Amino acid sequence: MEFPILPKTLLIISLKMYFTPPRTLDYLRALLSPENDIVRPQNRSKLLLALIPDFLTIYPCHEIIQQYESTLDSTSTKQQSLPAPFLLGAQDCFWEPLGAYTGEVSPLSLRSMGVSIVELGHAERRAIFAESDVQTARKAAAVCDQGIVPLVCIGEVTAPGAVASEAVALAVQECAVQVRPILDAIPPEAPAIFAYEPVWAIGKAVPAGVEHIAAVVKGIQAVVAERKRPGDVRILYGGSAGPGLWGPGGLGKAVDGMFLGRFAHEVEGVRKVVREVEESL
Repeated sequence: MEFPILPKTLLIISLKMYFTPPRTLDYLRALLSPENDIVRPQNRSKLLLALIPDFLTIYPCHEIIQQYESTLDSTSTKQQSLPAPFLLGAQDCFWEPLGAYTGEVSPLSLRSMGVSIVELGHAERRAIFAESDVQTARKAAAVCDQGIVPLVCIGEVTAPGAVASEAVALAVQECAVQVRPILDAIPPEAPAIFAYEPVWAIGKAVPAGVEHIAAVVKGIQAVVAERKRPGDVRILYGGSAGPGLWGPGGLGKAVDGMFLGRFAHEVEGVRKVVREVEESL
């Protein structure tokens, strides 16, 4: 199975259910517009941007991305050793490719509509829909069967206490329970992305502290290394992530990118994050 190539750094935007379809399509066009200078083809080998819209707009988003790619130099878009200029994602899927599963979304169908990444296991789906680690792992395996990269959200529920080392140890312990079933379920050669989002930081005005994030991510990397698998694994930070978090003294050396939410709802916010990341490439 052939999977998308993942460069060194990833910036992935999930819109949840915040945008109407017209706003989503206008937003994507703005991200791809050369005038806004956000997606730069010359950075493809080092930085990848991706958008995860709602299900209603996946296909029209795919058409917009295709149109954008048609404007690029054909030799640059067809080089097999380079990542795609821009990737499209989905916010969930079912663990079977087809069948009598009313209201569910097929990973096979998502692949046919140009989806390369599927977000799984977000804290809201775990809390509101009671999705378990086992179910998330089944979904991750299903998307890998289609050559799609699983983007699995992980994170501790417990907010840090007064003792930093104890807080980090507890966070890594909670995250490890979510990481191991995914790595056991997907093929060893399959790439995977984990978005570390402390549940207590989601929706807050400020993200978790840089030192806490860096220490927990280091612990998650150790958990991933236990499996000694050849497939690439990237660890992003989410949870109130936005401009100002990557630069000097920030997360640039600790994670493989950021999983952006509401702080990326305005194109200018995305541009600021991209500029911060580019300075570290």
